[in-house]
Amino acid sequence: MMTVSRRIFMRGAVLAPAALAAPALLRLAHAAEAESVRAPTTPQFQRRMVGKIEVIALMDGMIQRPKEMIPGYDEAKASAAAKLAHKPHDPAAIAIGINGYVIRAGGRVIAVDTGSPAGLAPTLGGWHAALAAAGIATDEVDTVFLTHLHPDHVGGMTDPNSGAARLPKARMIASEADWAFTFDAGVYASMPKEVQQGLDMSRAMVAPYEAEKTLITPGDEIAPGLTSVAMPGHTPGHMGLRLDSGRESLLIWGDLLIAPAYQFANPDWGFALDTDKAAAAATRARVLDITATDGMMVAGMHLDFPGFGYVERAKQGYGFFAAPWDYRT
Repeated sequence: MMTVSRRIFMRGAVLAPAALAAPALLRLAHAAEAESVRAPTTPQFQRRMVGKIEVIALMDGMIQRPKEMIPGYDEAKASAAAKLAHKPHDPAAIAIGINGYVIRAGGRVIAVDTGSPAGLAPTLGGWHAALAAAGIATDEVDTVFLTHLHPDHVGGMTDPNSGAARLPKARMIASEADWAFTFDAGVYASMPKEVQQGLDMSRAMVAPYEAEKTLITPGDEIAPGLTSVAMPGHTPGHMGLRLDSGRESLLIWGDLLIAPAYQFANPDWGFALDTDKAAAAATRARVLDITATDGMMVAGMHLDFPGFGYVERAKQGYGFFAAPWDYRT
C-alpha cells in the first residue's frame, strides 16, 4: 500500500491550496486558467525509428518536488550521483521531467500516456501542443496505452472545463490490476485526503473513455510488435511497453525511475508515491539489469527529454547514455 506522510505530500502538493476545495475537473480548470500565462510555450518533440515503427517523444514539461519525496535521501550520495551523471543538483528540490510518446505502426497511431493536466504546475501541460507540433491531430489517435493511471500520465485525455474526451476516437488500454486499484473503494478510503484528490483527478480524466476501454494483463500484445510488460511496484499494475521491429527494440518503461539524476546511481532509492516500495525496487533492479545486459534502447516518462537512451553498468549502480540522433527521420 502507498505510504506518504501528510508533511511530505503537502511540501510536494500537486495543486495550489486554493484549488483543492472544488471537484476534480473544476479545480483543475481553475488552476490551469490561473497559471495559463506561465504554461510551456515552446512545443518540443523528437522522432526516431525502431525498425519500421516510428516513435515520437512529446515533452509535457517539468515539475519540482522536495527531496523528501525520495525515502532515505542522502545529500552526499545525491550530490555524487548528479556529478557522475553530469546533471545539475539542487539540494532543496528535485527537477522531474514529464514525457509522453506516440507510436505510428501499421496504420495505427498509439499514444503511450498523455502527460499532465496544466493545473498540476505552471510548467506542465505541454503534451497537446507537442502533439500538434509533431503534425498529429487529436482525432488521429486511435489508442491510448496507459503505463498507469497517475494524473501526470492521463492529464491530456479530458478537457477540464467540459469533461469531454480530448482524443475523441481513441480506445483506452489500461492494466486490469491498475484499473482495479484506482477504482477500489477500500483502497480509496485508506488513503490520505491529498492522495484521494489525485485519485479523483485520475478517475475524472479516464471517465469519458470507460465505455471504450480494454483492460489487459502484462504480456498482452496491443498491436503487432507492441507488447505490454509487467513492471509492478510504482502501482500494482504498472506496465511498460516493448517495441520490436526487425532487429531493433525499445522498452518504454513508464515510471521505473522518477529522479534519474539520482536513481541510476542509487537504484535502491524509491519514490514516495510508489505503492509497494519493495516491489518497485525489485522491478527496477531487474529491468536495469536486463536492459544493461541486452543493450536495449529504453525510454521513460521521467527521463530527461526525449528520454531515448541506453543503460550501462557503472562503478556506482548504473549510468544512462542518451541515444544518438536518428537520421532516418
